[in-house]
Amino acid sequence: MNKFSNKWIKPYFNFAKKDRNGIIVLTILIFIGILINVIIDFFPKKDDSDYTKFIEALNKWENSERNDSDLRKTLFVFNPNTISNSLLDSLMLPENIKKNLVSYRKAGGKIRNASELKKIYGMNDSIFTEIEDYIVIPVETELTENRNIQKTDVKESNESSEEKNKQHRQSLGTNQLVVELNQADSTALVQLKGIGPVFASRIIKYRNLLGGFYSKKQLLEVYNFPQETFENIEDEITVNASEIQKIRLNFFDYSELLRHPYLNKKQVQTIINYRINNGALNSVEDLDDLNLVDSITYQKILPYLSTR
Repeated sequence: MNKFSNKWIKPYFNFAKKDRNGIIVLTILIFIGILINVIIDFFPKKDDSDYTKFIEALNKWENSERNDSDLRKTLFVFNPNTISNSLLDSLMLPENIKKNLVSYRKAGGKIRNASELKKIYGMNDSIFTEIEDYIVIPVETELTENRNIQKTDVKESNESSEEKNKQHRQSLGTNQLVVELNQADSTALVQLKGIGPVFASRIIKYRNLLGGFYSKKQLLEVYNFPQETFENIEDEITVNASEIQKIRLNFFDYSELLRHPYLNKKQVQTIINYRINNGALNSVEDLDDLNLVDSITYQKILPYLSTR
């Protein structure tokens, strides 16, 4: 202890008081520096090249920009088979699904009903649920299943029907058969000469699409209906136009209007746009007066229209 005192403590008092105070302050500073250095070692070192926050901020900005772009895109009624590339681009759908749809169409693919859109690569149930109500695929009046019927089957059906017609006529004697087209079922229709089950089915399906017949000659619009057959049965058919189901122009939506065989997509969109911008149509004649449809279409569709 004496050796330590003689070596370190006594020399300390040989300094002037001011110097001794300086030594104390310096010692304290050195101690604090050592203490800080020890404490810092317990904290993780931060790499000066860590860009995590910068990248997060950049991603946040990019997502914001992307969201602003998405807001400009909307959902609207569309036909996946005919929608143009420009309209498709503005449709609120993931880009990969839109590209895959275009590729599918270019390869000759066709969407026959809304549920078939699920087979487009990238489409999932949640996305499909969001857009299902906006998908409109017009019903084809020339039904594809009927196109595949073999001619021999049609011939056999017609021959069988003709035999039934012959037997029926014999049972009726001189009384002439008259069938009202808007009320007739398949049983009544096959009694007409040349009308077998195939044509009876086509007539009923087309009648349902139209909303009823107002003229006998509309039978000629039925897929592949022969002129000769029409001439043979013209005197045996009648039409009660009061049975027609009217289209309420101010209430029917896009898909309902587009189902009618006499209206195309452009005409339906024109009608809908007019209603949106100008309100309800005052009368059926507005379609013609405002050139919402061409004159030929107007004359054909007129019996089916109502603004009530």
